[in-house]
Formats: sequence, structure tokens, C-alpha cells
Amino acid sequence: MTDLTRELVWIQDILIDMGFVPKTPMRLYCDNMSAIYIVQNPVFHERMKHIEVDYHVVQRKYDAGIIEPNHVSFASQLADSLTKPLGRSRV
Repeated sequence: MTDLTRELVWIQDILIDMGFVPKTPMRLYCDNMSAIYIVQNPVFHERMKHIEVDYHVVQRKYDAGIIEPNHVSFASQLADSLTKPLGRSRV
């Protein structure tokens, strides 16, 4: 999420330089509900010391209204079909 947040901020800066000011937060899709909950919940989480720096980058951009984390289900992830072996068809 941190790398994508940094890239979204970079794209937003380019758009602002071109004269386009976004009116709504950019949507950041993630399949990890725990990561989304950590970003949206401002309470300090004692067990996340190893991700503290990355957490603060995403948290600041969320608080500023630049990004909006959203959940994407496993079935809706198009990139997974390119990186994982195919199984039986889902009907």
C-alpha cells in the first residue's frame, strides 16, 4: 500500500501541475482488510512496530483526503490470474 500511495501522490502532483485539481480522493484497492482497518483507525496499534514507517506514510495521505482505501475481493483481482496458476473454473 505504501508504494502505491507514493505513486498515486506522484500522479496527483503531475495532474495538479497540468491544471487538473482532483475533487475526490483517489481510490486505493487492497485485498488485505487488516491493512485497510489499520489505515482507517487512528488508534495506535501496539503490534505493528515493524510497519510503523510505512503505516505513517499511508495514514498521513488518508488523513489529508488524498487516498481512500477500498477492499477488492479475491474473485475480482484480475492481476492474480497473471501471477498464479489457474485452477478449476468457478461457476
